[in-house]
Amino acid sequence: MNQYIRLAIICLALPLCGLLPCGCEEEKQPGNPAPEITLNAAEEITRTSAKLSGRVIAASNSHTDLFRFLYGTSPEMEQVREARLTENEEVSTVLQDLTPGTTYHYCIEAGNKTYRIQSPALTFTTVPNETPTVGEIVLLGQGPVSVILQCAVTDDGGERISARGFAYASENGEEREVFAPLSEEEQWSLRIGGLERNTRYTVRAFADNKIGRAYSEAYSFQTGDAVTIVNAGTLADIIGEEEKYEYQTLNIAGPLNGTDIRLIRDMAGRNIDDEETEGQLVNIDLTDATIVEGGLAYCGARYTENNVVGYDMFGNLSGLRSVKLPAETREIEQNAFRNCVSLTELAIPGKVESLTPSDGCERLSDLSVSTENPRYMSMDGVVYNKEGEELIWFPEGLSAEEIRFSPTLKRVGDFALQRCKVRDVTLPASLTSIGRQAFHEAEVETVVLPDGVRTVSYGLFQGCRRLTSVTLGSQCELLSDYCFDQCPLQHLYVRASLPPICSENTFAGCQDIFSGCVLHVPEESRDIYRNHPYWKQFTHIQGERQ
Repeated sequence: MNQYIRLAIICLALPLCGLLPCGCEEEKQPGNPAPEITLNAAEEITRTSAKLSGRVIAASNSHTDLFRFLYGTSPEMEQVREARLTENEEVSTVLQDLTPGTTYHYCIEAGNKTYRIQSPALTFTTVPNETPTVGEIVLLGQGPVSVILQCAVTDDGGERISARGFAYASENGEEREVFAPLSEEEQWSLRIGGLERNTRYTVRAFADNKIGRAYSEAYSFQTGDAVTIVNAGTLADIIGEEEKYEYQTLNIAGPLNGTDIRLIRDMAGRNIDDEETEGQLVNIDLTDATIVEGGLAYCGARYTENNVVGYDMFGNLSGLRSVKLPAETREIEQNAFRNCVSLTELAIPGKVESLTPSDGCERLSDLSVSTENPRYMSMDGVVYNKEGEELIWFPEGLSAEEIRFSPTLKRVGDFALQRCKVRDVTLPASLTSIGRQAFHEAEVETVVLPDGVRTVSYGLFQGCRRLTSVTLGSQCELLSDYCFDQCPLQHLYVRASLPPICSENTFAGCQDIFSGCVLHVPEESRDIYRNHPYWKQFTHIQGERQ
């Protein structure tokens, strides 16, 4: 070929090379090469979510600023989820709100404004919906003929729960189902009533959805005579309104608050307004129960306190025959058993630290104290402090011609001998003090106080309508208010040489005492008494040799 023709061809070809993007110029200087993309298999796949991840490695002279996942139920992958490249050149995202049991296609797309490339696509399939998952059965309370159970749906299986409840059966019995109301809450509780006493039952919780039914692990329990409470305030739920007046004996284990005590009183014949009910409960065993604060008032405006048998807690329950108190009891308040006229015996638990008698327990003849109690003891049915130095409670129903006191007695506590039926009382010479109203409404006719008792306490013999003769010791110094109120005294022996101090109301309520009662004083002190501003009110003052 002619060299001039060859030169002409080259000159015509050179402009065309400049128009081609990947021609000779690209070969000379490759710019912005595509990144290397690795797509991982989907992880953490559930019914409605999945984690996608991969790696994008860009060349050092490449500019890549767009990273995202494409996904969808078809190969077109019409949905987009933006992502970011980490320092480790990794990208990831978590897809939510997926459809259960569905296959998804996905890939990574990377690039910039000039170009975009995609990795090869992979697929994953979400977990399909299934029957629910039901948790373990929890016991909330149990009675002789009922049980309260709780359970929860831990996974609804991806479908709406359409029914839930319990299926139960006795040994060799037909299985029965009880359904709980549906709600948005995952857990439910239900009372199963009408059970047979002393019978073993097996129960399974169940939950239904569109896919089917699932059961919990089987739970077994034995009915008996006791009521088991898990949460204070739920006794009414366990007993049941229709059954509460059928109980004559009740054995309870678990925490009891004011709401529960109110129900017990109702079952034993008294409502919150102290009105009679149809209750037949006469025997109560609370040994394994504990009294806790909280709940409603149990009587009037009285509320429970932790481990305290409070005022009137069992008051006016006239049919109550026996009560076993909680082992954890720390205090028994005054008149906790007021007017329990049928109560015959009462045991004081080992942890009681404070004890005050109750009034009106006319048949109570035996008080016993646990040998483990470090503060109190019992002797012949009477409660003393551990050393036998203080008389705490002499039961009203204990009848005897005379009282045989502890040989180490030094003190008589408040109300300790109230309504005592013993007619003739001679207190031991070791006695030095007597608490207020200690003989309140007692049936005593004659009382001799030893020389060591210096003070006749407030209302000591108040309401003793049989009391005709009282002897005060030689060291008596003070007679408090109302100490002889309503007493038909005929003889008052005062052995003190100097007249004891009297308050304005010492003899208040003693009708005609100054004119009808003979005051017996030491012979050598007769004139002192006759001239005393207070004691001279007695019309009849006789001197006697000591």
